[in-house]
Amino acid sequence: MPNLIRRLAVAAFLFAPALFHAAAVRAADERPLVIGGGPVAEVPQFAVALDRKLFDEQGLAVKVVPFASGREGFEALMGGQLDLVLMAEFPAVVGAMRDQKFGIVARLSRYEANRFILKDGATNGGTPATVKDLAGRRIGVTVGTNAHYMVDQELKKAGVTAEIVNVGPPDLIPALVRGDIDAAAPFPSFYAGAKRTLGDRYRELPAGSYATSFVLAASRKLLDGDPVAVQRLLAALLKGEAVVEADPAAAQEAVGRIAGRVLSPEAIAAGWPEYRFRIALEDDLLDLLTSEGGWIRQRGMIKTTEPTRELFRGAIAAEPLRAVAADRVSLR
Repeated sequence: MPNLIRRLAVAAFLFAPALFHAAAVRAADERPLVIGGGPVAEVPQFAVALDRKLFDEQGLAVKVVPFASGREGFEALMGGQLDLVLMAEFPAVVGAMRDQKFGIVARLSRYEANRFILKDGATNGGTPATVKDLAGRRIGVTVGTNAHYMVDQELKKAGVTAEIVNVGPPDLIPALVRGDIDAAAPFPSFYAGAKRTLGDRYRELPAGSYATSFVLAASRKLLDGDPVAVQRLLAALLKGEAVVEADPAAAQEAVGRIAGRVLSPEAIAAGWPEYRFRIALEDDLLDLLTSEGGWIRQRGMIKTTEPTRELFRGAIAAEPLRAVAADRVSLR
């Protein structure tokens, strides 16, 4: 059952045009807030707000544009094509270190089921049973991504080293099947495909040292020019979260309606426990951004910027959330 949530992520991307058809635009002559969207299952507060027209209630016109990755959505935000973007936290770390102008206005959820994918009967000593057993093995990962960061954190925690093999996202599982690598660290959207491909030979190791944060970031132009619109957007999302907390079944049904028939109620319910849904800005998010920044600097990906806590605090725009729910902001 745990693999079902990965189907959610893949389907949300593949069927994104239909998924976001439900985005409400209040008036034809009003320029909507343009939001770059990702997998709706990862941020059900957003799905509920669309489904129940909570943005309309706040007097907002909203248009959602799908992107295949958070990195592409963030680039569109920086290019002026979007007002806001939903994404994992890693593109924001890179953006802050490149002195790009934006603000994270909230974290909406955390994904707590990252993992290594293995093939039972692997060569070079058999199938690893723990992360320690990956010592000296060939681990495939897309270098320079949050998945790579996750691998390094897990190996460091286990006190072992391994050979990192740079493999593009769609090629990771084929490389594992061929035996080119002993373990793969793909993005979660590839987990379900890995399970289908490997069948009875599918094995996995949990990676508990890293949880992906899904954040909402806004352009500096919007934050400076119309902060009230950001506040209203967050108020709608908080109402959506109230449904997620009080009536998970109803929230899951809303996700299903927004996502379309490609996602079954069983799939949505099965993946629900792998996430923690809470709109907030907390110190652990700032800790994660700073840690990832240090890792980026250490690897030489960006050499000119010192990844200080103050740098990443400057990439967080807490004022809109503080204005509508001060108790959700706890940043030192």
